[in-house]
Amino acid sequence: MRARWFCLFALLSGCSASAPDSPPGPLPPNSFAFAVFGDGPYRSWEVGRFEKLIDDVNTADLAWFIHVGDIFWYPCSDANYHKTLDMLNTIQHPIVYTPGDNEWADCGEMIAGKHDPQERLRFLRSVFFARPGRTIGACPMRVTSQAETPTYSEFVENVRWVRGGFMFITVHVLLTPPEAETDEQALRRGGAAIAWMDDAFAIARRDSLSGIMIAMQGDPGLNYHRHIPQSFMPFIARLEEQTRGFAGQVVLIHGDSHMQRVDQPLKNEDGVPAPNFWRIESYGSPDIGWVRVVVDSVAGKIVSVEPRKMQGFGTR
Repeated sequence: MRARWFCLFALLSGCSASAPDSPPGPLPPNSFAFAVFGDGPYRSWEVGRFEKLIDDVNTADLAWFIHVGDIFWYPCSDANYHKTLDMLNTIQHPIVYTPGDNEWADCGEMIAGKHDPQERLRFLRSVFFARPGRTIGACPMRVTSQAETPTYSEFVENVRWVRGGFMFITVHVLLTPPEAETDEQALRRGGAAIAWMDDAFAIARRDSLSGIMIAMQGDPGLNYHRHIPQSFMPFIARLEEQTRGFAGQVVLIHGDSHMQRVDQPLKNEDGVPAPNFWRIESYGSPDIGWVRVVVDSVAGKIVSVEPRKMQGFGTR
């Protein structure tokens, strides 16, 4: 078992960005692929690269497109949400989106328009999650929303779905400034994320799934010099506990730090990485790019991770 994990890590960590003028290669037999993107475009000159990204993903054989949040920088105006959604809906794949701090928690800043963050969160949900249980994108797909559970009815953004032996989930986990939410609101959001993750692991064990992939916005601080923000600690502690008790792969997909990487950051007291845990992070502003993740649906494992960074400043 350990040899299998080691070989896979060697494959993933050896990935390199492919030339943006070459289309993604064909998929191996019995496999499917999905895209990971987040944290952009922020500035006007990044929009041209994002248009190239849309063209690139629209030529790719993808099951879906995971957006890990921070859809814009500012302002938090109604028009900016709708403009961003319209642009995303030109992507010809289902888009599974989990919110970032830029589009609600940081909206109280002067540069963002001095909005009420909680009001912006409600508005965000009404625009991007208008149909709970359906993704956005030109070709929406059905997912299971946590809002279907009466206890967590407001959390339309936390969803899950299964394919190729993997459970995929999104959880609304990010850093928020103190003025964005009360302690009670923060605890409820964090509690909902943990409950949703616990449900995913329970289903994966019950159904003998090969792995779990968890997508969220916030960088949990799992770096060489481990520095987990206080607000992330309950979620990461439970993630570590669940990972240790799970035989399959666990993959954390996130954004926030704008650093494209694939690594194994969960380590024990002796610095030894958890053999079944990986982290995948996509690019972030000013770099605009996406990551193609290919999954063998028969073996139930990731077989490749391909970063695709966009170049140039022009539009289509």
